[in-house]
Amino acid sequence: MKTLHFKKKKWSPYIVGSLIGILLSFLLTLGYTIGVSTGIARSAALIQYFLSKDSISHNSYFFTLLNDQPLFDWKILFIIGIFFGALLTSKYSDEKPHCTQTLWVKRFGTSKIGRYLTAFVGGIFLSVGARIANGCTSGHAISGGGQLSLTSWIFIISLFSVAIPTSMLIYSKNRRL
Repeated sequence: MKTLHFKKKKWSPYIVGSLIGILLSFLLTLGYTIGVSTGIARSAALIQYFLSKDSISHNSYFFTLLNDQPLFDWKILFIIGIFFGALLTSKYSDEKPHCTQTLWVKRFGTSKIGRYLTAFVGGIFLSVGARIANGCTSGHAISGGGQLSLTSWIFIISLFSVAIPTSMLIYSKNRRL
């Protein structure tokens, strides 16, 4: 049996961007947008719902997320698909994990627990920030940007104006945190 391989280390941004544009156009015709943060918040609301159904009615944020909507919708499936897509791509690509972690190891050491903890805490910060901004990077930059939303374009400009200097600060060759 032939195994699936994703041999390219980088995909053409033009092809990927075009595919995302086609997906967004298709979703917009159905009345949906691309975004992850609402699905993550709905996942948290579902966990809370299954742990204590009564507590949902006392939490206006979770109650609003679940009110008059199916408990399990396509946004949660989208998140599950992102997870498994990334897992399959990393498993079947020709690039080995030690190659992709070289920069991290040089800067922060070899501790897997430290890397996982940092990723987890960073994910929490990103999720909270996305909910405060009323949308995540994919929601604002792809869906909102594609619809020429002013708030999304402010988000995109803010994102790049902070992300570029931050990455230069963290990953500069002469600086050690």
